[in-house]
Amino acid sequence: MSRSNQTYKELSIPFFKETFDCIDEIMNAHNIPYYLIGANAIALELLKHGIKPSRGTRDIDFAIMISNMEEYEKINNDLIDKGFKKTNEPYRFYSDNYNLVIDVLPFGLIEEQLKEHFVERYVDLHFIGFKEVLEEAVKVHIEDKIANIPPLAGMIILKLLAWSDRPENRETTLQIL
Repeated sequence: MSRSNQTYKELSIPFFKETFDCIDEIMNAHNIPYYLIGANAIALELLKHGIKPSRGTRDIDFAIMISNMEEYEKINNDLIDKGFKKTNEPYRFYSDNYNLVIDVLPFGLIEEQLKEHFVERYVDLHFIGFKEVLEEAVKVHIEDKIANIPPLAGMIILKLLAWSDRPENRETTLQIL
């Protein structure tokens, strides 16, 4: 486990603490394993090595391991009770209070049992490796909390998979010469 004097302020992510506290409370109440992914996980990895992230982001991404759609709906309802609003994407929420977006990406048995449900909502995401990354998650202390983040290799794998999801929505294109 990485211990440091990291603070939320060092992340340069507005309302990260409030959002992280909210997710942590909900996931612990439902006994659901989760971890931080995306740019925020990378920022924590950088801070762990004494490098201040160069920029903040306006969204926070979480991967949550659940068994069925009922669990996911309970989490959705809890987020709504905390002031988040659903968006057009079935895994995305927006907070007027914090002016930010969170993605809550489910993996585990739900992806095998209810893959059709997300297809019906016009979403086709790949969750290959999410469970394995959870098993190897790195615990990082940040103030009074512990954030689970992917190990560096897991971050790379998840980023490559995310890049391949919905390439038509990417603003930039990766060109290999």
